[in-house]
Amino acid sequence: MKYKSTLTRERRISFFIFISPWLLGFTLFTAIPLGWGLFASLTNRMAFSIHTKFVGLKNYLDLIMSPDILFSFQTTFVYAVEATLVTVLTGLVLALLLERTVWGQALFRTLFYFPVTIPLIAVGWIFRIFLERDTGFLNLLLLRLGLISIHIDWLERFPRGSIVTLAFWSAGWCMLIFLGGLSTISRELYEVANIDGAGYFQKLRRITLPLLSPFIFFLLAVSLINSLQVFILPFLLNPYRAPGGSGGGILGSPPRMTRFVMAESYIRTIGEGQLAYGIALLWILFIVILIFTLLFFKLRIFWVYTETDD
Repeated sequence: MKYKSTLTRERRISFFIFISPWLLGFTLFTAIPLGWGLFASLTNRMAFSIHTKFVGLKNYLDLIMSPDILFSFQTTFVYAVEATLVTVLTGLVLALLLERTVWGQALFRTLFYFPVTIPLIAVGWIFRIFLERDTGFLNLLLLRLGLISIHIDWLERFPRGSIVTLAFWSAGWCMLIFLGGLSTISRELYEVANIDGAGYFQKLRRITLPLLSPFIFFLLAVSLINSLQVFILPFLLNPYRAPGGSGGGILGSPPRMTRFVMAESYIRTIGEGQLAYGIALLWILFIVILIFTLLFFKLRIFWVYTETDD
């Protein structure tokens, strides 16, 4: 018994030694910043001031009652839904096309996934230059083809649409996950459907999509959560800040239609120095995402196929 007790104690010590680096990193870089941020959101702390007064939930109530913040959440959700649908549907279509491709499947799979490896900030900057009103390649091409007669300011006329378009750029990783999901579907199911005379779209609706529903659920959840946290794109595609121009950079305030929650928090914190308001806004976003995630997982029983289903 004494030997077993000593062995158990040694295992416990070894366990804590092995996880101590992670515990230290989590404490220093996650737990303490989160705790400090939560406390700061309950004060009137400014970005460059040492004077702090506890105000309780006042910051949260002010933000919830603010029409600008409510509009910011509304535009963020609209963008998140649009970007998620573009990403997931494009990935699904690419996966279905590649699955039916016999020649060059590996090549096309690599080509479609390659854009995902490019940093988003580089993609956004290139896309901004592409859509520039005076020197953008899109306007020059359309003018040369005679499809337009004047330069169009795409970034100003379609601010949210310009950002949503970039969702196509990240469809490659959805494609790979869907290809993995398609490889798990038994070919025998399709053979039986062929014997019964089922067409392609019947097999897609009755076999492919139901068996892919767990993968669709995962991609919808992850893509929507990521889209709700979009930050850098509204600044990169800000129509009022020309690249290389006077006062250029990503610090300019985006137009109202693309002033999403993360951008609003940055502007409140860095631009206006309202540190407490900016942090409180992030906590509200966290709570909203948490509630959405819990509801999304609850609703999955109505449409996600599992092995226990008939």
